[in-house]
Amino acid sequence: MLPPEERRLQTLGRLLASPESFPPTAWLCAPPDVHRWQPAMPAAVLVVAAAGQAVPAPPGLVRTLFMDEVQLVMERLLTQVPGAPDWLRVDILARYKTNHEFPALTGHPDTLADYLAEAVHAGGLSAPGALAQLLKYFSHFTRDAAERIMAQAYRRTQK
Repeated sequence: MLPPEERRLQTLGRLLASPESFPPTAWLCAPPDVHRWQPAMPAAVLVVAAAGQAVPAPPGLVRTLFMDEVQLVMERLLTQVPGAPDWLRVDILARYKTNHEFPALTGHPDTLADYLAEAVHAGGLSAPGALAQLLKYFSHFTRDAAERIMAQAYRRTQK
């Protein structure tokens, strides 16, 4: 049984920050319009106690994905962008839900660098860690080239 604080409505960002804390067979319930998802939106995890048990989603939310699928998407995201901020977690899950596939994050160095820079700005990743992550996926770059790409990304993503 989940502790009382895990049974109430939460935000989508908070749920995606620790999806592994929920049973894989539970449902993520979120607002129906995937295109407008934001980290601060209400969301819930619906735990069904018995197979075939009819349990409605909370008002204003719909059953979106099983938590095992959410857990896999978040695990894959964090493999590529450690420390991903809440907005990126929500964006990637929304893109996964609408496009039915995990979006390519490592296809272009500037895209990955921007996401890594956002993770650094959010405090979830160190600058040396971001550089190492970029070089992991683009190992053919020299260190100087990777540093330039990351420096540009930091400037582009400053708020």
